[in-house]
Amino acid sequence: MIEQHYGELQLPLALHRHLEKLLSCYTIPVQATRLVINYRALDYYQTKQGLHPVEIQLKKNGDQWLVVFIASFSFINTHHKSVDVELYLHLINHWCYQPDAGGRCDLLHPAVMDLFHTWIAAFLRHIQYKQFDDISLTVLR
Repeated sequence: MIEQHYGELQLPLALHRHLEKLLSCYTIPVQATRLVINYRALDYYQTKQGLHPVEIQLKKNGDQWLVVFIASFSFINTHHKSVDVELYLHLINHWCYQPDAGGRCDLLHPAVMDLFHTWIAAFLRHIQYKQFDDISLTVLR
């Protein structure tokens, strides 16, 4: 159902299993071509502390779903009213964007791959311990 290999990049098995299980809980229209999964800890929006919201976008490719990107968002500072991208991992095109690190870089670079795997492991722990209050799937088109 969900592609695990993106050229030299492989979606970690635990994340792949989580996404497959999550999608199996929904009735997705046959004509759907884009999905977004949002993970939120709702008090983050009030306190600006805690788990940052995460978005995973998928697109249909034949009978498979591809993970296009995984993005994490945060408030730039306590005065901002909306969240901004803090980490953007584009799996299909193999690039990563992190404003604090100077912008866009190659996702396949060893240091960035380490960041990818470390970030995914932490994200999966948050899921395992049910730290997100809201996990929702939206059909974009």
